[in-house]
Amino acid sequence: MKLNLLLCFLINISLLPDSKPSIRYCDFTTNDRSKYCYAKEILLAITHSPNQLAVDKSSNTLYFSFDMGQGDFVPAVFNMDNKKLTVLNGVRDAFALASDDSSNIYFGGNNGIYRYEKQSLKQLNIKNLDIWWLYIRNNIYFIKFPNLEAHYYKNMTVKELPELKGKVVHQFVLDKQGNVFFINGSGLYGVRRGRHRDIMLRDNPKFLGMATDNNGDVYVCSEDGIYVVSKMVIKVKKIVNVQGVLGLTFDKLNNIVYTNAYEIVRLVPMTRKRSLFSFV
Repeated sequence: MKLNLLLCFLINISLLPDSKPSIRYCDFTTNDRSKYCYAKEILLAITHSPNQLAVDKSSNTLYFSFDMGQGDFVPAVFNMDNKKLTVLNGVRDAFALASDDSSNIYFGGNNGIYRYEKQSLKQLNIKNLDIWWLYIRNNIYFIKFPNLEAHYYKNMTVKELPELKGKVVHQFVLDKQGNVFFINGSGLYGVRRGRHRDIMLRDNPKFLGMATDNNGDVYVCSEDGIYVVSKMVIKVKKIVNVQGVLGLTFDKLNNIVYTNAYEIVRLVPMTRKRSLFSFV
């Protein structure tokens, strides 16, 4: 069944002036040796913070969900190139979002999962489920609410994810080798592909969100910064010391896009050139 999407302008999100100077000063230093620092580009100022983010890489369009103050999460669309902003109607309580390699966007709400492609919305055969988290990597992976158990959808069938069977999971992703990383109230964990024993990687700070970048590397965020998992069970390194990060994703150029309690921000990497800093 396909549902038509109604588009309308959002009135309680503020668009910021489109200013892209060729030279900026550093806002954040970084421990990433491939970059000198980051400039902070505020994309949107928002009253009720979004929780999960996804990007259509072909159009550099950001999708996010937010609470309009009525208790339901609503999906919105923001083109990061032309700054156009719209709201999508059609998914009830669209809390979860994800994108695939074909630039399709998936929404998870309290009545299952929907795929948005070619300006139309199709409900998948994953109904009567309340979706907490979505992740796309060959299969459709998701977490059910309220039990917070991890599952995947394949061949028209919903199955429990073996690596996370019996575990409480707040969010999870797969790296490029197929290893599973997840977070819950106890910390950040890793499970090697095809195995079932989880290994704690960090028990602090409290991790709030995670994502994989365009190269398949795993990133996690917390209220004190953004971290990268450089190797399985070996190193979890903070790369940006930025406060209040709730969720993150990556744009088509692999720049970090994150959300906090009141805005959506893109981090633009910089290199040092004489006494000023230039875009990478």
